[in-house]
Amino acid sequence: MNIKNSLLMFLVFLSTSVAFGQEYKEWEDHDVVKFYEKKEITLDYDSLDENGDDMYDNEITYYIPTKIKDGVYEIEVYDKVSSKLWQIKGTNTYLKFRYNPYLYKWDEGILEVSYNSGTFYKKE
Repeated sequence: MNIKNSLLMFLVFLSTSVAFGQEYKEWEDHDVVKFYEKKEITLDYDSLDENGDDMYDNEITYYIPTKIKDGVYEIEVYDKVSSKLWQIKGTNTYLKFRYNPYLYKWDEGILEVSYNSGTFYKKE
């Protein structure tokens, strides 16, 4: 009797997982072409730029390509850097979209990653 109940619970869980897996693919989707990591450099007070002029901004921010392990992730977009570059909330990872996505800060969804690119499905 216990084995039958366990098998029944497993089948219910499996069917629920499959149903959810199919559901998010119907949401609004956005192509992610690359992932980036934010880096910052703090310069000394008397630093000079490439022309030998004083630099008044002591912090330089730039983004370098990074890799994300293939998989399916539940994420929330947070900070919009540019029309195509968005931060994943709680991380130092940024998504670069193929086109300007129609997103707002705190939009949630599912990110599918494969071969260091992917698709973000915006939760409805």
